[in-house]
Amino acid sequence: MRAQARILETNLIERVVDEAFSVLGKTGVLIEDPESFQRVVDLGLPGDPQTKRVTFPRAIVEQALKTAPSSIPLYDRDGQEHARLEAERVHFVPASSALRILDRHTGEFRDPTTPDFVEYVKVANRLPHLAYLSTAFIPKDIPQDIADAWRLYLVLSHSRQPVVSGAFTSYGVERMGRLMEAFRTGKEELRQKPMALFTCCPNTPLRWGEDPVQNILDCAEWGIPIEVVPVLLLGMISPATTVGALVLHTAEVLSGLTISQCAREGSPVVFGGAPATFHMQMMTNPMTAVEALQVYCGYAQIAKHLNLPSQAYMGLSDSKFNDPQAGAETGIGMFLAAMAGINSVSGPGMLDYVNGFSLEKLVFDDEMAAHALHFVRDVEIKEDLPTQPLIDELLSENHLLTSEHTLEHWPKEFHMPGPMVDRTNWDQWEMQGSKQHPERAREIIDQALEEHDEEPLGEDFHKEMQDMFRKTCLTKDVELPGF
Repeated sequence: MRAQARILETNLIERVVDEAFSVLGKTGVLIEDPESFQRVVDLGLPGDPQTKRVTFPRAIVEQALKTAPSSIPLYDRDGQEHARLEAERVHFVPASSALRILDRHTGEFRDPTTPDFVEYVKVANRLPHLAYLSTAFIPKDIPQDIADAWRLYLVLSHSRQPVVSGAFTSYGVERMGRLMEAFRTGKEELRQKPMALFTCCPNTPLRWGEDPVQNILDCAEWGIPIEVVPVLLLGMISPATTVGALVLHTAEVLSGLTISQCAREGSPVVFGGAPATFHMQMMTNPMTAVEALQVYCGYAQIAKHLNLPSQAYMGLSDSKFNDPQAGAETGIGMFLAAMAGINSVSGPGMLDYVNGFSLEKLVFDDEMAAHALHFVRDVEIKEDLPTQPLIDELLSENHLLTSEHTLEHWPKEFHMPGPMVDRTNWDQWEMQGSKQHPERAREIIDQALEEHDEEPLGEDFHKEMQDMFRKTCLTKDVELPGF
């Protein structure tokens, strides 16, 4: 038994899924680009050329669910299995794709650069409770039409871990696939040992644009697992109620999953999401709102009911700074995500409505991830039933500090936090130098940068990849920054 977060009864889950099937069969989705519409229709899905709407007969969706894998392994750069998205396995991952970073030296937001991104990869690579990496923010010192592939290139150049990423354009997957193929014997081995999870977002409500449709088709061809991530705004472009939002959310995910399976049976698809509440007074979109958190937990149950891996944008904060609000929103989200059994939790490091990224927050969130993962460990009998012998020993000795039972079990039962969580009393804190959160974070960051020891990739790889960037970039004679 493990700690669980469940908000839906089984019969309600079934009704939500049934209603989503009905919506897909009657209303379907709008494919906004005419060429993309034709590509989807050519897969065998019914479409109306006048309205550009594609519908999804129940039998086709049910068949797609049968062929979509329930377990998705992710491999590292060297081809070794690194993580597996399935069942109740929970993995915390840095969020993406922020537009700005919180400069840890000045405390102000600014545009990120390639050196900032390399620094992030080196730090994240050494944080023990983050399962794998993401292309967390967007460097602004390179032409933006190659930014998606450039970020992936930087991760692969400095880390062996798998990565959550995605293409920004309809032609981006091909370039990124070639990057990853350089670490495999060819496309078929990349299909067998995928090293990235790509995000594909529908244009809520019930619409798909050219870029995500082509990304789904290209990822199916390359064998790249995708996470279908609807971005619902409750009360604006989604029903305000939890059940209504879950029906729309489920329909959008199943539409992307079905397109993927029609393109290539067995294509790995994750049931993802990034719902937010539309704040009626401020006109903002808080992803950490209580109502949004309930939708996250609800669709995690639906994903498990459909036997699909799940993803969520949780464990982040809408606050602009690393303040009490950021800590509370992040901690609540992480614990709920862990209890809901969400397989890939994208959130650590993120602030300001996923617009801002902070390295200090990332190292703090790594510690919060450890707490959440420890909380959902299995609760078992461990030589403590019957309890009378322990009670007798406690009353006899007035403590259990040196008890054989304590000495055996406390190393695994107790989570001893790192320096980002202060467990000192006031006197101890003063004796140790009175270091507060920002200084402790900077020390961890500096140590991670100093200890980064990944062996550099060969010159031939860099030359080949950078030549590809120059040839495929819309900007001619582009100067690529060094790192």
